[in-house]
Amino acid sequence: MKDFFIRVLSVLLFPCFAGSVFAQGSATRPQVPLPDGTLRNVILKNCVSCHGIDDYAYHALSRQRWDTFLEEQHVSMPVNKLSRGDRSLLLDYLAENFGDEQSPFPRSYIPPEIDTFYEEEDGRVALDIVCTECHELDRVYETRATLERWRVLLLEMRARGAGMPDDHDLERMAEWLSRVQSANRFE
Repeated sequence: MKDFFIRVLSVLLFPCFAGSVFAQGSATRPQVPLPDGTLRNVILKNCVSCHGIDDYAYHALSRQRWDTFLEEQHVSMPVNKLSRGDRSLLLDYLAENFGDEQSPFPRSYIPPEIDTFYEEEDGRVALDIVCTECHELDRVYETRATLERWRVLLLEMRARGAGMPDDHDLERMAEWLSRVQSANRFE
């Protein structure tokens, strides 16, 4: 009877533990929104059949280097057969959003497992110290996001100079924000 309860308990609890372990073991990917209008159609027709547009965020290239990148990395692919206007539209978008003045998203950030978490006051103090260097906290308080989305936002902010040099601090902040500013939180 004891073995039966142990088996049932392990079947019930495995998904809970596996989900948290596996979620922390995969690399974090950027989240790039698909643009609107004509550019959206150009990207959907020529780019996303092979890769997501989040791949753009791994680069920070000038317009000329984006043009060269498209030529070299997409030999005999539809993107190299774009009309001059569509190609120019795509290159303008890439240079503006992922240009050489941007910071490329880290390719290998794997969230470390954390065992200490921010209490309410600690999280608010860290938020005040880190975020108010560049903007008001209204931006943070108006945002509702999942843990992964907060992680991506924090990585982007760190690339822009936010003072979170330690990955454990970044993860504690992401976890706290996902708890207090959850995507599922209703006001």
